[in-house]
Amino acid sequence: MSRAFFALWAVITVSQTLAQTSPPSSSPVRFTVFAARPVANLSFAPRANAAPQNLSFYPTARSPRYEYRGAMPLRFSDAVSGAVVAEAAIPAEVRDALLLFSPIEPVPTTGLRYRISVLDDSAARRGAGELAVINLSGLAINGTVNQQEVTLKTGLNPALAVGRSAKILLHTSVKGRRYQAHADTFALARQERALLILFAPFYKGSLQVQSRLLLDTPPVVAPK
Repeated sequence: MSRAFFALWAVITVSQTLAQTSPPSSSPVRFTVFAARPVANLSFAPRANAAPQNLSFYPTARSPRYEYRGAMPLRFSDAVSGAVVAEAAIPAEVRDALLLFSPIEPVPTTGLRYRISVLDDSAARRGAGELAVINLSGLAINGTVNQQEVTLKTGLNPALAVGRSAKILLHTSVKGRRYQAHADTFALARQERALLILFAPFYKGSLQVQSRLLLDTPPVVAPK
């Protein structure tokens, strides 16, 4: 992946990974994980002295919700070797997070192998019947979501109320000509919300972006 791709990830990063360890929080943080390409053999310790718990990445959905109680950064290890390969510093005010993994390329021979962007995934940020778009395509994109005109900035864009369905038609312009970048129509079940992630086109020179649509039910308030 290109340096530009990693720069785009940084736009939506709530907090950079901390070099030092912060004091453990008295409240647990819940999180899900996602990657453009599912990652195998990752685990984490849900609390001090606990046995490692394996992560499950899904290709088109958030993972199951996991819970962590301890100091930051939250460290992820290779389940085979035990080596730490990724770290995430989740801010104290974020109780429900989505962790977006992207591989570091070229792959280092030692040390961290993945960058993690932290997104506040709480119901207060994105509720039922809402669509949020993360533009990681590297393109200037505008268009319509249902009848609403949108111009997408790089990174996370404000959530839009779409109700039970959304018709998305997005374009980009090159040398004064307008090209379709993405089109989709989807339905939401009652209490569902949507997160659309736009990635760079698969082929160099293409203007048709790659996309992942994540549907889920907003989490209830995490217990303290």
